[in-house]
Formats: sequence, structure tokens, C-alpha cells
Amino acid sequence: MSMSSYYIHKVGSQEMGSVERNNGKPQRGRYFLIAKECLPFFPHLSSVALNDKAPVFIIPTYIEKTVKVLCTIDYHNQKHSLIDYVGDNPRDEVRIYMNQQIDPDLYFKTGDLAVFEKFVVDGEIIYSLTRIRDGEDGYAFLGQFLYENARKPHRSNAIYEGELVFVQKPAIGIDMHIEVSNDAEDYLKSASTDILSHEEDDTLIVEQQMGGQLFNSVTFRQFVLFAYEYRCAITRKVIRYGDLCNLEAAHIKPQAHNGQFLPCNGIAMSRDLHFAFDKGFFTIDNNYNVLVASQLKGSEFYKEFNGTHIFVPQVEFYKPNKAFLDYHREHIFQTYSQIRRL
Repeated sequence: MSMSSYYIHKVGSQEMGSVERNNGKPQRGRYFLIAKECLPFFPHLSSVALNDKAPVFIIPTYIEKTVKVLCTIDYHNQKHSLIDYVGDNPRDEVRIYMNQQIDPDLYFKTGDLAVFEKFVVDGEIIYSLTRIRDGEDGYAFLGQFLYENARKPHRSNAIYEGELVFVQKPAIGIDMHIEVSNDAEDYLKSASTDILSHEEDDTLIVEQQMGGQLFNSVTFRQFVLFAYEYRCAITRKVIRYGDLCNLEAAHIKPQAHNGQFLPCNGIAMSRDLHFAFDKGFFTIDNNYNVLVASQLKGSEFYKEFNGTHIFVPQVEFYKPNKAFLDYHREHIFQTYSQIRRL
């Protein structure tokens, strides 16, 4: 049996909006500041894509019903980004912003312990979130653990491997209700500079004819990874250890552009290639060859992958549909930015 994995975080005054200095009201947005040495616990974030962010599902264990709250983890990385930052105070910090769903009525207070536990359910990573206050079971134990293991001088963040019996386990199921946090909603609704009308989008016809609404994120991943024999379509490699795997089901027409969970709208890719595909570093032509952006000519990435013929499933149902490939080439390729919702 594998050990449980926890991220232990002691909440600071500034993270909570410095409510002590403002009659109990936050002076600024509330967030969890994630320690860099603990980042492997969370989804991968690029240090060079300006202000990269990733979605995270969080289950608060302290509310009555079990729900997955869709949040984002944000890397404010102006100090390292490949894009020149214009401003006076470039930052280098990772935050999970709080909201009413995971912080109802200013639930967390300075000095509380926020305990995140990681779960992998059908290939999807989910985090539970538990609050432990001074005097409650486990507070002294985890406080000592932080003191001995957290990075100096703050001693407020550390990863714990093992079982914490005083941390509540959520009832996890694929039919759980999903709520979208305020920050994630803003993230998903960010303006796009390229909006298509229904008449111009051939992918809508494919989705309707093939019953795109019948699939969900879980079945999408299962079908796509099965179709590509549980290997990356481009490298034909995979890194796997137990439940951990670097293989992902990449949308061709992004979810943020209303791309549905049809298997023919997916390609199995390793995590780094999925990132590059989503950012438009490369695309795939209608002959199923990799086309790397001309701006990357001379780079190792270009030399290794440009012109590579991807693995293509034999069953027509699973093959990347050319309407989706056209869409990616026209609207994602060479954008070099976070995909925004239409």
C-alpha cells in the first residue's frame, strides 16, 4: 500500500489579508503562498511562460457536502519569464488564491494549519483541504514537524509522507458536484482575441455527429490513452511508477474553446509536449506530421521533433479528426500564450 502524501502549510498574516490591522476585514486578496521546494506536490507550472497557471481540484473537508472546487494555482514569475516584464516589482512566487468556496466567511485564520492531501482517481489528481487549529488534534505534532523539516527562516511549508489519522478523508467519486471558484471562473472566461461564429466552426458538426456530449473528462482520458497504447503519440515513450505517470490526454481543440471530450479530439502526449502543444509551439498537419513553429528553428526542440510522424490509432473513431487539427493550426499554433476561453 502506498503512503499518503500531504502538503502542510502554516497560514501567515499577510496571506490572510492582514485582517488583524483592518478591523477583521482583509486589506487584500487571501491566498496560500506555496513554497518552491514543495511545488512537485502540485501540477507542473512553467517558469518561463509569463504568469503561468494550472487548474486544481480541491475538496474542502469542512463543508457539509463533498464537492470538487475548481481553483487555479498561479506562478507569478516575472523575474524568470522569457517575455520582458514591464513594471517596478517583478515577482517570483506561487499562490493558490482563496475564495468563498474554500474559505467561507474568512474560515482560515493566521496560525492555522492548512493540510492538503493528494489523491489520484482514475488518473485525475484531486486535493482535499483540511484546517487544523491550535489546540486541535494534530496541531502540535505538525507544528513540530514543520519546525524540523520546513525551510528556514519561515518554517511554514513542508511535505509529509505517511498517514495522518487526524486528517479527514473525503468521499471521492466521479459523480461529485463541481463548483468553479471565482479565480478559476475569471481564468476560464479570459477574453479571446479570436472568436469564431458557429457557422465558421466545422468542429461543431463533428461533435454533434459523434455525440460529443456523451463523454466526460474521465472517459476521454481512458479512451485516448487506450487508443495510443498508453504511450506518447510523438515519442512513443512513457515514464510510469505505480499510479504516477507523465502521460496526459491533450485536447486538440481546447476545452477553453468549447472543445468536447471526443476521443478523436485527443492525443496522448507526455506532459512536456502537452504543455508545448497547448502553448502553440507545434501543431500537427493533416498527414499526422509534427510541424514546429518556424520561430524555433535552430533549437533542439525543432531539430528533434519537426517532421516527426506521430503514432495514429488504426480505429477511425480514435484518429485525430482533421477538423480539430485544422482548428489547432488556425487558432492555437504560434500563439505562445495561455489558452483563453472564447
